[in-house]
Amino acid sequence: MTRAGRSTQSWYKVRRQCWQRDKQAGNPCHICGQAIDYNAKPSTTPNSWEPDHIISVKSHPELAELPENVAASHKSCNRSKKDKAGINELGRCSRRW
Repeated sequence: MTRAGRSTQSWYKVRRQCWQRDKQAGNPCHICGQAIDYNAKPSTTPNSWEPDHIISVKSHPELAELPENVAASHKSCNRSKKDKAGINELGRCSRRW
């Protein structure tokens, strides 16, 4: 089965590489900036790690399997963001107003 520019097996390989990279570095969620629960299995709880494509795969399928285009996010942040641009594309606010 293929999704927008990626095969299932190769995407799972890239996903695992990115999870290991982010867990080892302790990367926070690139959307909200808060810590990610790396002890939880990926994509199982709201605070667990989930890969987020920085540049949309829908508009750029050739970037689907590039680890450089995958950032750490919480499952809940990534799912609420959907295909919208991330906060960090313009910079992070110092606090919510």
